[in-house]
Amino acid sequence: MAHHKLIFTVFIIVVALATSCVDDDEKQVENQDDGVEEIDYDALRQDLRHRLDIMGVEAVEAPEDIDEALVELGHNLFFDPILSGSRDTNCASCHLMDEGTSDGRPLSIGTGSVIDDYGEERPGPQLALTPRNSIELFHRGTDDLRVRFWDGRMEQLDDGRIVMHEISYSKVEGTYLRIMPEEADNILAAQVMFPVLDRDELRGIHGSVDIYGEENELALVPDHDLEGSWRGLIRRIVEVAEYRQALTEIYPDVPAEELKFVHAANALSAFITAEFSPDDSPWDRFLLGDDNALSEAQLRGADLFYGDAKCAACHGGTLMTDQKLYNLAVPPMTRGPDSLMNMDLGAAHRSHAGPAQEFHFRTPPLRNVEITGPYMHNGAYPTLERVLRHKMDPIDSLWNFDDSHLERVFYEQVHVDPEKLARVEATYSTRADEVPHLDDEQIDDLIAFLKSLTSPSSIDRRDLNLDAVPSGLPVPQADL
Repeated sequence: MAHHKLIFTVFIIVVALATSCVDDDEKQVENQDDGVEEIDYDALRQDLRHRLDIMGVEAVEAPEDIDEALVELGHNLFFDPILSGSRDTNCASCHLMDEGTSDGRPLSIGTGSVIDDYGEERPGPQLALTPRNSIELFHRGTDDLRVRFWDGRMEQLDDGRIVMHEISYSKVEGTYLRIMPEEADNILAAQVMFPVLDRDELRGIHGSVDIYGEENELALVPDHDLEGSWRGLIRRIVEVAEYRQALTEIYPDVPAEELKFVHAANALSAFITAEFSPDDSPWDRFLLGDDNALSEAQLRGADLFYGDAKCAACHGGTLMTDQKLYNLAVPPMTRGPDSLMNMDLGAAHRSHAGPAQEFHFRTPPLRNVEITGPYMHNGAYPTLERVLRHKMDPIDSLWNFDDSHLERVFYEQVHVDPEKLARVEATYSTRADEVPHLDDEQIDDLIAFLKSLTSPSSIDRRDLNLDAVPSGLPVPQADL
């Protein structure tokens, strides 16, 4: 009898031990009192790190040492309206230091703007809003971003060449508008050479004058003459003694008369890379091993992002972009970059994409996404929640777009013609259908995770604002 009692007692102990243990791989256990599942966050961290390792997701790295003289030159040029045809606008006009290095608008208003009867700023006569949302500048100095601009029109080829695709509504491989000069230090330097060419952004229109009433000579250059515009800009720059001295000291082997705008572009690239490559976000701390870097909601959101919500299918890698082109059925706004098009056709304006890729735009990186709204290529959505809800049902969102949040100047740009909406739907990327339905709690968790991508040091960079520049021109936004 005692022998049977001993066996029974051992059995009870074994069962008790077995039921009190949780498998190391188990992320959730059931609360016996209320039936609510509780999450084992230690197991979740371990599982998440394992997935991230497989996916090759790493913390961002600070840039290598950059020539301080080059950075200082770029800093001055970034805030100097000398790059604007009418000398009234600078790079910082669309890349504000307290707006996440974008401008907080769906679409940008460049040179020659006016205030209308409603007190709103809008483009001046014969000018237009930029067709796309002003990109933020974070981590743009990394060579890992081989595809640039919303429509992917600039890319770095495998052979190292940086090319700008031709403006063309046909698919012709290997036809380039421009193979960028070898003097460009990197693809960012090549990229910054193009906003200065755009009439609505910086260059201005025929017949425009500068802030002193003098002729805008840059506006007289024909649109196809890119080199002519760049030559005009470098002439302006080297006429300023401080700029000329800085360039000749940085490039001692280049005679002053042989300096090119690409040398100034290298300086702009150096400034952007040096100042907007933060590595102090909670997410980076987590990737480096800090188990306390993320809140429980952020951990749940990361689990969704790299799991069931399938966000990482397009927003993968360290900078969270696959750099590919998709049509997500974003409600269309504005004209295209080609003035003959009354809609922005995205990548289909370029020779590397044909009609089948109408309304396709490049997947944006997500670092600091919390502070870089509004969102999508045209700034159609003001919040991350609106973006997530759009992605759960893009077609319904396309046809039932709520534009009540838009100011009049942007509201006027929304396309509502059913034929145009049907045209957007016709090339919709069905891969977007892979996004599952998310409940309100899951959406909140995903947003919490996206906020973990915010670098505290990036929230407000007004310390970089300049109130005076070497040209002596008045500095736009100097009051910020």
